[in-house]
Amino acid sequence: MFDHIYPDTIEALEFGFTSDLFEGILWRQGGYIVIASIKSVLPRQGNLSQLFRNIREKGLGIKVTNPSPIMTMICQKKGFVLTHGPVEPGICDDIVDIYVKKMESKTVE
Repeated sequence: MFDHIYPDTIEALEFGFTSDLFEGILWRQGGYIVIASIKSVLPRQGNLSQLFRNIREKGLGIKVTNPSPIMTMICQKKGFVLTHGPVEPGICDDIVDIYVKKMESKTVE
């Protein structure tokens, strides 16, 4: 089950996911934020990289489902790992490319 995150909502603001920077929605699935379809309002300004950093700083992983060719190149450059699976298990079981950046594990000393 996915919990949708719309731009400018309280949770979205924690990530910097605002309507002046992005169009679309994010989804929360367990310890991941799923990016299925977003568009940068101001391309090539570093907003997507900052969104990725903000999500990771919250201790969450990122999944990018069925990415466009440009998003595929960005994911590869950022060290995401290519996997395959359904977008929404039980709702949309079509198998698609999913680029994953796992949440960072915190080491306790």
